[in-house]
Amino acid sequence: MSLPRLLIVDDEAEILELIRLIFSQHEVSTAHDAPSALALLASASYDILITDVRMPGASGLDLLDQARKLQPGIHAIVITGHQYEEQNYPGVARWILKPFRAAALREAVQAATELSLSKR
Repeated sequence: MSLPRLLIVDDEAEILELIRLIFSQHEVSTAHDAPSALALLASASYDILITDVRMPGASGLDLLDQARKLQPGIHAIVITGHQYEEQNYPGVARWILKPFRAAALREAVQAATELSLSKR
C-alpha cells in the first residue's frame, strides 16, 4: 500500500512543523492559509487534507468546500481548538481536538487512507 499524499494547512508554524514530523515518511505539502492551500490543490493531487478550522481569512471549513470542488475524492481531517465546532460537517472524515496526540492524528490518517482505498 502506498502512503497517501498529505496537505497540511494551519496558520501556526509550530503545528505545521509538528505534523510534518509526525508524517515524515509521507509526501507532505504545507500551507499557512486557505489561498495558499487552494493554489497547491489546483496544481497537485492530494489524498488527505489536514486543516485547522480557525485561520485568518477563510476558515478551514471554507477551504474544505473549495478543496472538494477541486478534488472531490479528498478526505479531510479537521483540527480544532474549539470543542463546540460543528462535528457533522459533510466531507470531514475525522475531527481532532487541540491539543492533539500524535497517535490520534496517525489513527485518523490511517482511517482516511483505508476509506480512500475502499472507494477505489
